[in-house]
Amino acid sequence: MQHLDSAKAAIEAELNHTRQGLAFYYARIESLENALAQLADITSTSADVPSAKGGKRAAKIVVENKVGKTVKAAKKAKTGKEDSNGQKLPFTGGDFWINLVTSEPKSASEILSEATSSLGFTPTKLQAQKLAGRMAFAINALVKTKSIQDSGKGRERRFFRA
Repeated sequence: MQHLDSAKAAIEAELNHTRQGLAFYYARIESLENALAQLADITSTSADVPSAKGGKRAAKIVVENKVGKTVKAAKKAKTGKEDSNGQKLPFTGGDFWINLVTSEPKSASEILSEATSSLGFTPTKLQAQKLAGRMAFAINALVKTKSIQDSGKGRERRFFRA
């Protein structure tokens, strides 16, 4: 019986550690997204400033990132993240997703449509995809931590609070 108690304690400790890790990674995702946005701003402004060794062309080569995108591509990627009105996706951490889940079972697409309507603007296709990715990660994490429950599989899967 002692082995079962120690196994239970070990599993509970691992669960608590995993929850702390999840919170860490949520914060890490937000900080990395902010860093990317800042780098995109820096790269777009540094392309216009001539370097000491060869003008704009040299500056563009220096700013080229690890995956081979030049500054011109970085500017294009940056504008794709914003809506035509200049709207950016708001912070969706914390209790954003759990507040969309009620005691009435809802599908993931219903939760996503509620999240989209709560933004206050119509997101672009890229923003909608990013929001869907955030939702999938958050909903699965909430189910694993037993903050919400689910039933069914695939398209029949519904999420609800007990």
